[in-house]
Amino acid sequence: MSNPYLSFVAVIALGAAAPAAAAVQAPARTQTTAPRPGATAQAPTRAAMLRNVDANFKGIDTNGDGVLSSTELAAAEAKVQQQRLANMRTQFESRFTTLDTNKDGQLSRAEFMAAAPQRAAAAPNGAALVQRLDQNKDGKVSAEEYRAPVLAQFDRLDTNKDGTISPAERQAAQAAANRRR
Repeated sequence: MSNPYLSFVAVIALGAAAPAAAAVQAPARTQTTAPRPGATAQAPTRAAMLRNVDANFKGIDTNGDGVLSSTELAAAEAKVQQQRLANMRTQFESRFTTLDTNKDGQLSRAEFMAAAPQRAAAAPNGAALVQRLDQNKDGKVSAEEYRAPVLAQFDRLDTNKDGTISPAERQAAQAAANRRR
């Protein structure tokens, strides 16, 4: 997804099985990982996606008024950015020895950590998200406005319209995304 809004919403919402609190604090990844040997991956359904989007909406709607303000969206975006930064720094830390492939010690730990992100590239901007999500331009994001783009993306991926994204549909979507890159 190249649209930053869809990317943000997808990060928050596409983890169909993740509980709301965990999704807001540690959002699910949009890219799937290989299942553990012996584990069976369950295809995401539209109903599960809708439950997850609604739960995430409630998690972001901290004052419980049924709409998302730019302040609430900025706070959620900041949490996503903080989690991404923490994950990236963990990856940098764990891959240090891998990067020094010739084992000559030329990549010092200080040089390596200097390349790691120190802060988010841009400050969270809830107003921009409100502008993108707020279809009726009332300055607030309703649950319907919040879920509409995520469900539209799900519906685009669910090519046979059975309410489930099968492994074949997921692979076709990934292949199409790779061709666009």
